Amino acid sequence: MIFFAALAFIMTLLGGLFPLAKDTISRKGMWRLFSLRAGLLLAVAFTEILPEALKQNPVWAGWGALAAFVLLFVMSNFSMVDTCSEYLEQCQRHTIGWVALLALTVHSFIDGFNLSVSYSAGAAAGTAVGVALALHKIADGFTLTSLLKQSGYAKTASLAALVLVAAATPLGSFLSSMGLRGFSPAASAGWLGFAAGSFIYISAMDILPRLHHNEDKACLGYFGLGLFGLAALRVL
Repeated sequence: MIFFAALAFIMTLLGGLFPLAKDTISRKGMWRLFSLRAGLLLAVAFTEILPEALKQNPVWAGWGALAAFVLLFVMSNFSMVDTCSEYLEQCQRHTIGWVALLALTVHSFIDGFNLSVSYSAGAAAGTAVGVALALHKIADGFTLTSLLKQSGYAKTASLAALVLVAAATPLGSFLSSMGLRGFSPAASAGWLGFAAGSFIYISAMDILPRLHHNEDKACLGYFGLGLFGLAALRVL
């Protein structure tokens, strides 16, 4: 868990610090990367985390999943919560301001929180989430600084924002690992449900718009690869 939390921090910074990535990573390539992540997260949510949550307390597991889904939906309607989807869709509705930056930091914190929670469902679940997080964070850092540049922010302000968003992931992972100790089965089920609900929402937002608006069969292939990737991680 510590390894993946640190890796998420490093990947976010690397993505934000390498402006030449714009010449080597196309929007189409990013969509395929997110399709792979979506498959991994959906597989982990439905086959690892939700079953463990339901086993501990089905009622609290359901409420936790619903709370995550509603929270992320509401946040995304008031401000951006994922820089990558905004950048890839060239969204003109949201701009990077203090509210958006706060929302992005909270979202990054939730990523770290869910990473820690996932490990309580088993090593395979935690590893799959860690891999998916690492895949996403390098593009997240790149698109964050790209959007900040488009919004007219100075380099120093962009760097400060990048560090803030990057640090939120390991912070969320650390605090959740400390707070999860000694929780009752009902509370553990609720947190596991929250993680599963987050993954389902994020995955649906990643893959469904792309497949609906564009016939990109490669995205569907990467999505399938992510779904079966969890089985490979279990074998390893």
